[in-house]
Amino acid sequence: MNRKLADFFMGYGMKINGNNAYGVVSGYETNVIVRVLDNVSPVAIHFSCYSTSEQKRFIEQAFRAAAIKFCRLSFTEYGIFIGLNDITIARLIKRMPDLLSHFIGILSQNGALDANFCPVCGDELDIVTTKKVIADGLYFIIDNNCVANLNKTIAAENKDFETAPNHYLRGFMGAVLGALAGSVIAVILNVIGFISSISAIVSVILGVYLYKKFQGKPNMMMIVIVACTTLVLMLGAVVGIYVAVAGVAAEEAGVSMSAIEAFLYLMEDVEFSRYFYSDLGLTLFFSIVGIGYQAVVVSKSLRRAKLIQ
Repeated sequence: MNRKLADFFMGYGMKINGNNAYGVVSGYETNVIVRVLDNVSPVAIHFSCYSTSEQKRFIEQAFRAAAIKFCRLSFTEYGIFIGLNDITIARLIKRMPDLLSHFIGILSQNGALDANFCPVCGDELDIVTTKKVIADGLYFIIDNNCVANLNKTIAAENKDFETAPNHYLRGFMGAVLGALAGSVIAVILNVIGFISSISAIVSVILGVYLYKKFQGKPNMMMIVIVACTTLVLMLGAVVGIYVAVAGVAAEEAGVSMSAIEAFLYLMEDVEFSRYFYSDLGLTLFFSIVGIGYQAVVVSKSLRRAKLIQ
């Protein structure tokens, strides 16, 4: 964790562990995660608190009304996550005392229960019947019965997922449609002389979306199928462009041969083949970059919840 951020949170009595901080701030159990590579919300603060659906609605309204810059809000099973950002860390730290006071004020004013109560069920915590657990990399003190119930739910959901049908063929059809859309973009970009990973990224995003929409099971095999389909169609788009160009060239020259025959003939030309292999190589490179990036993003979203320890 950044030294200035660590000093700031230690000033609130929090314990620092790598890029995480934990403690009780103004009565609320608080976790902090600093993600240096996250350019949207590099500093995320989680306040553990129990609140009813109506209270959550009022809390969200209060946050929206405050219109705080570089701030994102989301509710969790254990409370509320607030993502923060600013132009510089120094500016963010300067704003932080007022932000923390404001956030906690909103929670308390709208009835969100503090660290004396279980954030899952809302019952008052008793040291004899509570447990400090780790969930999603964060620390929480919750009631033992809630630990057992949450683990039952997690185990049941994981079992349902494991036994669900894969529907590889249906998913593959969705991956093909997504890759075709990416190929169209690749063709358009190639025609105007621009090759990038954008088309591959679009292809993977659409492929994953349509794979799941066609009832394919969202697992690691989905990533493999979408990635391979995208790569094949991206390279196929380049081949298709050059075959079409060769066919047009043959027609304009008044030569009677098919587009494929014209392409094979022109491939014997050093300059034509050099352009072809150059575009093919660049497309391969940028496609791998785009696919790799999206594969990492998607693989993170596929992680199944683990039992709470």
